[in-house]
Amino acid sequence: MLNILIVEDDTAKLGKIHLALIQYGVDAEHIVHTLTLSEAAEQLRCRRFDLMLLDINIPRRLGEKAMRGGGLMLLAQLKRDNGMIPPGQVVGITAYDDVIEEFGEEFANELWSLILFREDSDQWKHQIEAKLAYLNAFKSSLSFSDGVTYGTDLAIVCALADPELKAVQCLPCDWQPLRMRHDETRYITGTIQAEERVFSIVAAAAPRMGMPASAVLASKMIAQFRPRFVAMVGICAGRSGKVNLGDVIVADPSWDWGSGKILSVDRTPHFQPSPHQLELDVDVTEKLKETLEDVQLLARIKAAARGNKPNSEHRVHFKPMASGAAVVANRETFAKLIEQHRELSAIEMEGYGVATACKGSGKPRPLHVIMKSVCDYADEEKNDDFREYAAHTSALAMYHAVMKLLPK
Repeated sequence: MLNILIVEDDTAKLGKIHLALIQYGVDAEHIVHTLTLSEAAEQLRCRRFDLMLLDINIPRRLGEKAMRGGGLMLLAQLKRDNGMIPPGQVVGITAYDDVIEEFGEEFANELWSLILFREDSDQWKHQIEAKLAYLNAFKSSLSFSDGVTYGTDLAIVCALADPELKAVQCLPCDWQPLRMRHDETRYITGTIQAEERVFSIVAAAAPRMGMPASAVLASKMIAQFRPRFVAMVGICAGRSGKVNLGDVIVADPSWDWGSGKILSVDRTPHFQPSPHQLELDVDVTEKLKETLEDVQLLARIKAAARGNKPNSEHRVHFKPMASGAAVVANRETFAKLIEQHRELSAIEMEGYGVATACKGSGKPRPLHVIMKSVCDYADEEKNDDFREYAAHTSALAMYHAVMKLLPK
C-alpha cells in the first residue's frame, strides 16, 4: 500500500485531494495531512512516503501566513538535512497559474511534477491517477522476485531525445517526469486508458546513438520496472523502391549486420557475415497486424503526425531490419547488406541491441517490438527533411498497437 503525505493549508482543496486519493484506491490510513512546512519536515523525519503532494504556497508554522514558494524551501531542506527521508516522488500542486509560470522550471529541473489544481477541471485528478498507477506498478515490481510477476506494462526505448522521445512525449499519456535514486537517466511515466483498464508506461532516451547505449538503457529499464513489453520507436533508413518515407517498419527479424568474420582473400580483406537473427514473437505479430493493417487508422496516423509529410499513403511493413554501428549514407553499402537477407527493408543502429537485452534479461522476460519509421533511404541524398514526421508516425503506431498487445 502506498504511503502519501499531503502538505496543504487550504482545507477545501485538501479535502478534494484526499477524496481523489481514496477514489483511486489509496487507503485513508496511509494518507497523512500536514498544514505547515515544519509539520511536514517532522513527518519526513519519522517515515518514508511514496508520494508527497506539496502545495507551493505554504506557511512555515501554524499561525503564520502562507509564503509564496514556501514548498520549495521544504525541497531545499530535504537536500541538506540527512535526518529527513526523501519521498519516492514529489508532485507540486497549486491553484494559481502564475505560480506554475514562476516555479515550473525549478520543479522540472529537479525532475519533479508541478500540476495545476482547478475546481472546474478533472485534469489534476488524472495526473495524480497516472502517478499513482506508476507508483503501484513500480512498488509491485520491487516487492516480487518470483520470476513471474510483471511491474510496468510497457517500457519505451528511444535512441534520441529529439526527435524520437520528443514524439513519444506528444502522445496523450499524461506524461510526468520520474526521478530514480542512483540513476541519472531522465525517465517519464504515463498511462494509456483502454476501455476499463489503465496501462502504465515508462519511457526514456539513450545518452547516444548505437546498440551499446540502447541495450544498456533497455537492460536498466527491464531490471528496474519489469515491463511486460519493451518497444523501441524512432527513425530508420528504408530500402528505396520497397518502402516509402514515413512508412513504419516492424522488425522481423532483426540482427547486427556487422557481425561476422573478416577473411583475407588474395590478401584483400573480405567480410563474411554471420548474423544472429531475432524474430518477433508470433502472437505479437498477429496482434500488431490486426491493428496496423487498418487503412483508416493509418490515414489518421498520417494526419496526426507532425512534420513534413510525403505524398505517399502511410503503410506498415513487417519486414527484416538490420542494426549496425555506423550511419549509412551510401547506396552501394545498403545494396551489399541485402545479401544478408533478400527481404531486408530497413537499417538503423539500435534495434538488435534492445531485442537482445529483452531475450537475455532475467525472468519474467519482456517481449520486444522494434517499430521504426523511414526517414531516408541511406543514400547520397540522405537529409533530415522527414525525421520529425517519421518519429511521430512510429510513436503513434506504437500507441495504437499497444492497446491490442497488453492483456485486458
